[in-house]
Amino acid sequence: MKQIGILSGNELSKIETSLSQIKTELEEGRLEFKPELEDIHMHIESRLTELIGETGKKLHTARSRNDQVTQDVRLYILGRGKEILKSIVSLRSSLYEKAKRSVDVIIPGYTHLQVAQPIRASQYLLSWFWALERDQEFFRFALKASDELALGGGAMAGVNYPTDREFLKKELGLSKVSPNSMDGVSSRDHILEFLFACTQLMIHASRICEDIILYSSQEFGILRLPDSLTTGSSIMPQKKNPDIAELIRGKAGRVIGNLNHLLVMLKGLPSTYNRDLQEDKLALFDSIETVEISLEGIREMIEGWVWVPERAESSLKNGFATATDLADFLVYEKKVPFRTAHELVGTLVGVCVEQKKTLFDLPESDRISISEHFVGKEYENAVSLSLSADKKISYGGTSKKRQEEQLKIALESLREAETLFL
Repeated sequence: MKQIGILSGNELSKIETSLSQIKTELEEGRLEFKPELEDIHMHIESRLTELIGETGKKLHTARSRNDQVTQDVRLYILGRGKEILKSIVSLRSSLYEKAKRSVDVIIPGYTHLQVAQPIRASQYLLSWFWALERDQEFFRFALKASDELALGGGAMAGVNYPTDREFLKKELGLSKVSPNSMDGVSSRDHILEFLFACTQLMIHASRICEDIILYSSQEFGILRLPDSLTTGSSIMPQKKNPDIAELIRGKAGRVIGNLNHLLVMLKGLPSTYNRDLQEDKLALFDSIETVEISLEGIREMIEGWVWVPERAESSLKNGFATATDLADFLVYEKKVPFRTAHELVGTLVGVCVEQKKTLFDLPESDRISISEHFVGKEYENAVSLSLSADKKISYGGTSKKRQEEQLKIALESLREAETLFL
């Protein structure tokens, strides 16, 4: 306003000083709210006028609440979004460090929630590391929609003043100016894109927590959460409940609901500003708070849990996790047709189940009765848990060599993210 001759230098100084005072009053809860003033915009202007007189009434010149509020929200998203990005990078760092220490831990990999194949625990942790990289990039993309100047759009048609929007863009540290006043004022795509990113992140968060809940249960038992991250039962003294993981899993539904709330609210609105848009703040604020607390909770659980290798080994053996490796051994080493190999191993597993044995402790005499190849060191190597993991030599696989390779790539990705966001 000073630049276009609405304010003098002295008036600008008074307004800036008084707005800083009002900001402090708001933060300390000392600003009195009055129903007749309707909203925060009028409260600030009224208080400013109390402090500096008629000059305060110039505050709203060349602007509308419509362009002001959409700009405020964009700036808010940029600020809070950057904090979320820092939290994502911090969580990825915790996953990387845990994976680096877990390369030699063999755990079950599951499909259909049943034991499938042996994997290195690092492979499991890195699977979430890469999922969170996608979340990181989604937020980075989503923030671009908020990196735009809407001020100067007025109520929707522009303003009757020579507002220098390029100057405002630079003052606010933004990258571009909205080219159309109607679109700039009415669009809530910046909130939608941000909530889409929040939703994808919380879906991943919920699935991580589901894994933690399952894997720490008595039935699975392959990881153990510290007492500080669990609670007991009010009636059952043996219980150790994964409350943090359960709460985050539940909170994911709130964020998904917030996105749906905004989608349904927007789908029938006519062009430019409508008062319905006031409801976008609840969905946005709640999603941000939920995402931030969820990321912190998951990070603490990942850093705090310990693997239980002996339980993992038991699950792998009882789940016949290397049956596929044994079939591959018959096909590749003994040139047995695949379908025949599949049938032989299936018969072997059936005998094990019948005798309540595993591939590791079924007597050799019983194995030989099924196939002459089920004997000796070759058989032992074929069903070995650690060797099974190391046979997965394709790029991105769970062999130790590929894990070490993947950790190097992960570290490069992490360092790049730290440079960009920390």
